[in-house]
Amino acid sequence: MTCDEELNYHEKTLVEFTYRENNFDIIPPFVGVLFADLFGNAIMTYEYDNNSSYGSIKSYLTDNKESLLEIDLVSMYFSSFSIFASNNNIRDLSYLELHGSNLKIQISFLYDKFMIIIFLNSNTILSPKTQEQILKHFKDLIKNHGDSLVDFNNMDSKGVIRDLSYKGRSWLKKLNKNYIQDFKKVYLMKSDYIESFIEKLDPIIKNELDEYLQNVPEDIITDLSREIKDKIHNEVFELVSELFKK
Repeated sequence: MTCDEELNYHEKTLVEFTYRENNFDIIPPFVGVLFADLFGNAIMTYEYDNNSSYGSIKSYLTDNKESLLEIDLVSMYFSSFSIFASNNNIRDLSYLELHGSNLKIQISFLYDKFMIIIFLNSNTILSPKTQEQILKHFKDLIKNHGDSLVDFNNMDSKGVIRDLSYKGRSWLKKLNKNYIQDFKKVYLMKSDYIESFIEKLDPIIKNELDEYLQNVPEDIITDLSREIKDKIHNEVFELVSELFKK
């Protein structure tokens, strides 16, 4: 049974709202992965095809659908970071992260040979465990198919890489499915925690207001109490959100 099947109407409405608020209906948590060498040669991609509910990596990198970037140009651009580091005494560069309002990009450099360029929804928050799982996936690929990935222009290598890319698309879809399910569960955990906390505060706020505002009409006290609770709710939600990122 999926997370959605276990939810009541109120919970479904709540998670659907935050799902759309984070633009996961338009931009998946994981847009795709570009695997390249340190010279910027794109070796393979994990991405959605344009016939699916989401688009390819390139479709998210430009607003002009008639003029899509070549994927090789993308990897060549990011390879310049590695070249810059090696030419300017920046030692052991292993990771970079770029943030935009719609996308963020994580770049990992592996074994002084390869780059793993992960394109993410800007609202995607990766736990250390998930990051490690992703890196392990590609480290295992390099371990098992290193010769083909290094000699990627060889005819035999192209067949291997084509199969890896096909499997990678399924891996990407599963990664997104698991992330969205976990996202909804964690959001509901935060919401339940906050609601429980606010319910305990409600009589305290009301009693304090009644004591110090004895001559104020009841309806004004009720409105003031609600406003205070709403502000506390928002502050606590931000705090709990930060805690759940850890």
